[in-house]
Order: sequence, then structure tokens, then C-alpha cells
Amino acid sequence: MKILQIRSDFIDNGPGTQMLTLSEALRSRGHIVEVAASGGLLVEKIKEKGFVFHTIDDLARNKRTPWNIISAIKKLRMLLVTREIDIVHAHNAATLYLAFLASKTIKRNIKLFHSCRGIELRKNYQWRNWIYLKYPGHIFAVSEYTKKMLTSIGVKPDNITVTYNGVDLRRFDLNKKEAFRESIRTEFDIPDKAVVIGIIGKMGVKGHDEIIKAFANLEKEYPNIFALLVGGGPFLEEFKNLANRLGVSNRLKFAGIRFEAEKFNAAFDIFALPSYWGEMFPNALLEAMSMKTPIISTKLSGIPEMFTKEVGFLIEPKDTKALEEKLRYLIVNEERRLEMGETARNLLMEKFTIQNVVDIIENQYLN
Repeated sequence: MKILQIRSDFIDNGPGTQMLTLSEALRSRGHIVEVAASGGLLVEKIKEKGFVFHTIDDLARNKRTPWNIISAIKKLRMLLVTREIDIVHAHNAATLYLAFLASKTIKRNIKLFHSCRGIELRKNYQWRNWIYLKYPGHIFAVSEYTKKMLTSIGVKPDNITVTYNGVDLRRFDLNKKEAFRESIRTEFDIPDKAVVIGIIGKMGVKGHDEIIKAFANLEKEYPNIFALLVGGGPFLEEFKNLANRLGVSNRLKFAGIRFEAEKFNAAFDIFALPSYWGEMFPNALLEAMSMKTPIISTKLSGIPEMFTKEVGFLIEPKDTKALEEKLRYLIVNEERRLEMGETARNLLMEKFTIQNVVDIIENQYLN
């Protein structure tokens, strides 16, 4: 099959990375996969992986005028025809509907699918959810929570399949863990025996600030702990200023935007993602689990669905005290860290590999 993966842009790593992982797995099964978007962080990486990338500027989030919409539909129609696309898999709602309109102008049947990571929650933007009600194709919900949200606005359950995000274990290879660990710890001047708390994600609502606050207290008790904060975004300087105001030492390090999650997770002893808004089923937690790292996160959206076994701790959003307590427990209990890490890896292999995801998605493609 010839499959077009489409998204408005790649302004962050999460959904874009999952799309890329999915595309690689589909290609390994003999499908021809191409990608279309307006641009973004991952474009060069997509091209490096050998995928044909189609730049359609009118798909950008900041281009929603009638002219842009008409232009995007025309360009998508041309792409579907000239590249003989069989399946369009959209990764955000806007491109989903544009692809639907483009496909309606073509006599040949083109199957439409959409990976949904959540619906519009803001009161003044609820009208956007009508796309899911009018859209005729099949929806992949990234969690049971997401499916529940979709059915709450009237989407038929039979039109939804839950497909959790998945990790490619060829990339997150335990045989390379020690080498990865050594390279990151050497780069950031972190001792081999140190306990490292880590987070990876775009800075904003994922809880980097909560980790800074907790670390400011914990480092006074434990001179062997370090923190590595990976990610960028408009809040980077604000969070650096927060660390300075709290007097945090240079044992808390800002790594910036990096595309080496497998290496950083190998260097972490504890992974914390104390998000307080917007998460559905974050890749970052799964990637940590894949490297046998215990996780701490919040009771938010679909996140609790990862905690069916003792892989770490769940806390309430914005509960800095609880975060500090759980971090303290894992800092001093190495044996428990290792047990939870082992459980995390086993659970991931059981439920959250990319091959599990592709089995479900490919079956829907074929049906």
C-alpha cells in the first residue's frame, strides 16, 4: 500500500516522533510511506530516514484563511493523484478534514484514518470538535481516555480503535544502554555513581518547573543527585531564572532540545514527567520505561493507563510535595528503583511496542 502520513507541522517532538516511528515500522512491512507537512523540527530527520517529504506551506497552523484552505486542498489532491496514494493517515484534526475534502474530488477510493490525541477542551473552541462527527474515516485513539472523550461528543464507538503509542526497541536497545549512559554522563560531567533525575519534553506544562522546585530541596539532603532537563521552548529562560531564584546548584543541568531520547533515558535513574495539562499518552514515559527507568507522573488523562503494574508512582498535578516525596523514596531505595525499572520494561514489551501498534493499525488499513 502507498500511505501518506500527514500533519500540519512538526513543532514538537512527541506526536511527530510517534508518526516517524510508525512510518518506519510500516515501511519495514513492505508499505510505501510518504510524509506531508508545512515544515518543522523533524523534517530533516524524516528525510535522513529516507522518506519522501512533501512541503505544503498552506497546512501550517498559522495559515487558516479561506485562500490557504482552498490552496491546501488543491495541493493535497494533486499529491494524492500523482503519488497514487491508497491511504491517508492524518495526525491532527485540521489535516484530517483537508485530506477528506481533497479525497472527495478524486474518483478513486482513498481510505482515511486519523490518530487522535485529544479533543478541543477550551470552551470558546468547542466548534472544532465537529470535525470528528462529520469525518467518515476511522479514528485511532491513543488511550481509552481519548476514546471516552470522543464518544462523549457523539463519535460512535465502532468508529474508534484504541492504539496506544509504541516504542521501537531497535532504537531503545538495552545492549547499548551502558555505552549510552556513559556518553551522556561524560558530556554533562555527571559521576558514574550519581543518581540522575531526568525529564524530556517541550518546556511549558510538562512539569520541568515542578522538578526544579523539588530538586532545590532534595539536593540539600543528597549530594549525590543530579537532574537533567531536556527540552526547549518559550519557557526555557523562565525556568532557568526559577532555578537561579531558588539557588539551585549546577547539579541541575539544562540540556536544550535533543533528539537522543534513547541515550538520555539510559543515563537517567528516575524519569519524572509531572505534567499538569494537555497530556494524553506521552511517548516520553514509554521511552523511559523501555530503558528500565522507573517513572513518576500525574493522574492526568490517559497516563494512569501506563500504571497497570508497579512501574513507578502517580501523583496529583501541581503537587510539588508529593513529587519530592516520591523522588526521595526512589533516590534512597536503589533496589526498588531497579525492580520498578524491570517491571516497566516488561510491561512495555507486553503492551507498548511499535510492533503491537502496527499490528492494529495495519489490520484497520486492510479492512
